[in-house]
Amino acid sequence: MRNHYAGLFDSIPENRILEPNAQIWVDAGLIAGTLARTQTFQPHQRKECLNDALILLTAARAGIPVLTSNRDEFDLIQQIAPEVRFIYPKSVS
Repeated sequence: MRNHYAGLFDSIPENRILEPNAQIWVDAGLIAGTLARTQTFQPHQRKECLNDALILLTAARAGIPVLTSNRDEFDLIQQIAPEVRFIYPKSVS
């Protein structure tokens, strides 16, 4: 299984991989810290919020929207970083 996923990741061209820069790490930490305090997040929620903020800000820097169905948590982050665009898929009932 490991070799399968290693091969899969190796097949992704370098120019298709986005990485947060140092400033994004700082900004994501500020966003996650602010939300952790104002929303009284549990430790696991703090980590998830930091990861979400990193994804969001990295996408914003690249000028691409974030596709997510996680409207609740990303909505909180968007209130602090309104420049980020989202695409929320319609619910299938």
